[in-house]
Amino acid sequence: MIGMNLHQASSITGGTLIGKPLLFRGICTDSRKDCSGRLFVALSGENFNGEDYCQQAIDNGAIGVLVSHSIDLNIPQLICENTLTALSVLAKNWAKQCKTKIIAITGSNGKTTVKNMVHSILSISNQCSSTIGNLNNEVGVPLTLCNINTNDNFAVIEMGAAKLGDISWLVSLVSIHTAAITNVSAAHIGRFGSFENIVSEKGQIITTLGENDFAILPIDDDHYAMWKVKTISKILSFGESLQSDITTDSIKHIQLPVAGKHNQINAACAAAIAQSCDISVADIKQGLEVFIPESGRLENLGKINGNTIINDSYNANPQSVKAAIDVLAEADTKTTLILGDMAELGENSKQLHKEIGIYASEKNITNLFTIGEDSKNTSLAFSNKINHYDNIDSLKNQLIESWNQLGTLLIKGSRSMHLEQLVEGLVNSEKAA
Repeated sequence: MIGMNLHQASSITGGTLIGKPLLFRGICTDSRKDCSGRLFVALSGENFNGEDYCQQAIDNGAIGVLVSHSIDLNIPQLICENTLTALSVLAKNWAKQCKTKIIAITGSNGKTTVKNMVHSILSISNQCSSTIGNLNNEVGVPLTLCNINTNDNFAVIEMGAAKLGDISWLVSLVSIHTAAITNVSAAHIGRFGSFENIVSEKGQIITTLGENDFAILPIDDDHYAMWKVKTISKILSFGESLQSDITTDSIKHIQLPVAGKHNQINAACAAAIAQSCDISVADIKQGLEVFIPESGRLENLGKINGNTIINDSYNANPQSVKAAIDVLAEADTKTTLILGDMAELGENSKQLHKEIGIYASEKNITNLFTIGEDSKNTSLAFSNKINHYDNIDSLKNQLIESWNQLGTLLIKGSRSMHLEQLVEGLVNSEKAA
């Protein structure tokens, strides 16, 4: 965890220090949490101003604040014109000091799952830190870097992209030992303008690698050959193809705690990353078998009033929804897909939602319930009987009323649909029954 005095921090960032050069250990950006001994970084956005929360951070234990202008508080203040840039500079400096091997992971799907798998594997015999949750953006990555401990052998960093240029900026913060692309799909295509832009953006993660570094690439992806020529590093491939360095066949003997072919591919990716770090086959097997899946990602909640509920509500795009349908289709009961809108798909959204309905029908899913706007196209493509709802309460009530006909339920939608509220409501219905 980052530790230095405020005078050092001012020298690194080029900022101005007001007050005593106190020692701080750790960074905090949420003034509501325990900030004991930490430096509070006042970040600002469209709807909030971090400087407004400095007093709360001090009350919760912060020893000083990093702000964009001086504030009327008698506390140590490090003043930098852009607090996010200053945080990034501190993070970059700290990561370099620690000499920890950095593993960076990006992709349209599976980033967090692969990150958790790799962290589990590396932690068997090494000291390892990793991204907490999905803190994978321009704020989350610097915070993750600041949480590296000096004795960490590895740090597993998830890197996401909301727009063109994001990955290039994130990789500029660190010297990467191993970089992995899990896959690419049309996720968030509305932000990027085209699928080609997504492919190019994800590929930026391997462009700064050196000759002794490693690029972990999905051999079954149509863009594999294009990515290969983007790097001078050593390449390890993974996938279903027998031509890959790590095939899904090679990890079939491993008892994964998650279902689905796509998670076998995620495990192959994680195994390839581990191989680049000289991790033993025994550690790879043990790490994959004990890794803990993230909440809301194909999370089997067990039986609720006789029906199995699979909570996959964390997020959704066409590729991940089809993968979830594949898992649901394996159930030996009636099957029910509950789908919320897939967000940020741009002008092709209606067509992509329609394709999901066709896919669910082809996989013989028994029931489909949808909520949102574009997901109505999914219902129309699935069958003549439309089960489409405008709000979570009406959907929940209908599901409870139809409970005996549902079998295994899988709930999935983009984060903006807040389907975790539906999951909570269905779970609580058992307590009320």
